[in-house]
Amino acid sequence: MENLKNNIDHYMKLKGIKMYTHLLVDIAHELGIKGQEAYEFANKEKSNFSKMLKGERPLKYDFIIPLEKIFGISLARLLEENAYKLPVKKENVPFNKGFRYYAYLDDPKLYKEEFDLLLTKDGESILTQTDEFEKTFLDYVVEYHSVNGVRYLHDEYGIKLKWFHNQFEFSKGKGITYIHFENYIEFARLVASMNDVELFNDIYDPYNMFFTNHHYGAENCIFCQSEYLEIILDNDGLFNSIFEIKPYELKLGNISRRKKQVESITYRPIINPIINNCLKYALKHLDKYKHRAIDILKFGIEHNRKIASKITFTDCYICNELGELKNFKDKNYYDIVVFVERDIDVNDDEIKSLTNQLLKFNKL
Repeated sequence: MENLKNNIDHYMKLKGIKMYTHLLVDIAHELGIKGQEAYEFANKEKSNFSKMLKGERPLKYDFIIPLEKIFGISLARLLEENAYKLPVKKENVPFNKGFRYYAYLDDPKLYKEEFDLLLTKDGESILTQTDEFEKTFLDYVVEYHSVNGVRYLHDEYGIKLKWFHNQFEFSKGKGITYIHFENYIEFARLVASMNDVELFNDIYDPYNMFFTNHHYGAENCIFCQSEYLEIILDNDGLFNSIFEIKPYELKLGNISRRKKQVESITYRPIINPIINNCLKYALKHLDKYKHRAIDILKFGIEHNRKIASKITFTDCYICNELGELKNFKDKNYYDIVVFVERDIDVNDDEIKSLTNQLLKFNKL
């Protein structure tokens, strides 16, 4: 850590900061601590900060962004040997911007004008890179609640969750990048907090899962996870979207495009394929989601009747956990109906009454 101390001393001198206590007060201000509390913070952290500079303990993660902003340089420059010898002007210290900084500022203009220019030496996108904390740009988007970063990734890179591996897909131009991201649930919470239903459903897209796989696949599929289902059930806009009956355009991959000689396939309107998993979860947690279960069952009663009126009832059957309805005599037929799993037993008269009214199809 000797380099860190030398470099911090150098940039303190450039910035006219005479004491570590004064630097800690500036750090406190960057952390949103004001007034007398900032000085109390400085006195409290002075001993720890001294030990960090001596290498007796690691630099606090919370100090990274404040130090970068105060000195106008990246942490990498602070840690780099002889960095303090680089020619700099006191009034305009150069700053090596990194993806952490962009997520922190969350400035749409900077995303548009500069972010794409950040490439590694081998030409790979910055989206795949990690910093000294093994974190990616996506990690910092979640950490700093960077809603403009979410929109930028959606509009410019077409970010989508690939549900079968819980990975994110980014496509820009002709290239496609896949990133494994452990915080996909926290990212979902962030996107949901933006109250943009269309944006959320485009990134977390159960229709893609339905038309490409026809079932949830692995047990850890995000659409089966309780935390994800609660995000849907807790958000009025997202919850109401599961009742929408709409067509779906499936964009084909390279192999399918060559085989079918089309760019995409548009499927006729169906309800959101996640509806039955939402119902299942709500029925298992009636203490919190009884009102949601009632809404889904009431919708299902009417929806199932409409579907039954258009088919020969005995020819059709539910073929999977999504509630997909197939026809023995027509291999091209498909729809989604609302159903209740046989193993779910509820002790609620109102729910039982609605369940009894729900038209039940044969299930294989």
